[in-house]
Amino acid sequence: METTENLIPEFEKLFRQKLQLNNCKLRKKRQENNYEIITPAKDIFLMYWSKFPEIKLVYQAVGIRTQQTVVYERAIRAHIDFCLNSI
Repeated sequence: METTENLIPEFEKLFRQKLQLNNCKLRKKRQENNYEIITPAKDIFLMYWSKFPEIKLVYQAVGIRTQQTVVYERAIRAHIDFCLNSI
């Protein structure tokens, strides 16, 4: 059986690949299990977890939330679900 320590790198690799399809960037923050996702529209989402796979995604208000922001948020959430189901 795989441990959480093995699953996280696998999840991160697959998630990065999925985000590249949307031209989004994933940046690992200094704090453990804390990531920043930047969309081409310059929207920023924070993704983190205290107990994997209970992942939280939060929009970081840096500008005006547009219809495009909602589209990216849905895509990111779908990517998270897909990656969790794949590992």
